[in-house]
Amino acid sequence: MLIEWPKLVAALVLLLVPVALFHGKQVVYRDVSRDWDGYWRRTFGLGLHVVDFVRAMLGAWLLAEAVTSAPAAEGAMKYSFFATQSAVFALALMLQTLVCKEEDAAHAPFAFVSGLVLGFLPPLVAGFALLLAVVITFGTKLASGYFPILAASVSGIGFLFTGKKNLYALLAVTFAAGLPWLLTLLFPRHFVSSLRAKPKISAPEPPRR
Repeated sequence: MLIEWPKLVAALVLLLVPVALFHGKQVVYRDVSRDWDGYWRRTFGLGLHVVDFVRAMLGAWLLAEAVTSAPAAEGAMKYSFFATQSAVFALALMLQTLVCKEEDAAHAPFAFVSGLVLGFLPPLVAGFALLLAVVITFGTKLASGYFPILAASVSGIGFLFTGKKNLYALLAVTFAAGLPWLLTLLFPRHFVSSLRAKPKISAPEPPRR
């Protein structure tokens, strides 16, 4: 396994910091199983989703560049790069999902997982997998299903387009994409999504005499 330490450190900083640490009073939570009509603008209006998407994409790309297979590696060492990448993804998704300021809740990292897929896989594979997952999720109206659906889309589209060429990358991303959903089964918590809080409307001042 070959490691470029500056890139790896940068990838770890980008991937491992939980987004919930930056959720202040301007952020509220809503169960993903509820109807989202009327909440789309407040969801997309939360700029932290864009930050989450971009940093996951950049962090995943840096991780792919930082940890690679050594040409002369044999036996178990030949797959150590895959184990390292998968471990980083697992830790990252655990932190993004389980660190949540809502009691007994898990934060659904929709933007983070989408950015990770786009940053780690070839653009064509990632683009089609994300599109398919979004279409199916909207069709079924089951938001929490986005994660297992994306995992299945990544593996299916990846094998269809590249065969075994990117096998280890596909396995790592498939595992990472489905992990948030799996964590809610292992640690019984309800999935919530973050959105921008409604601006407070101040009461009108009484007329002065």
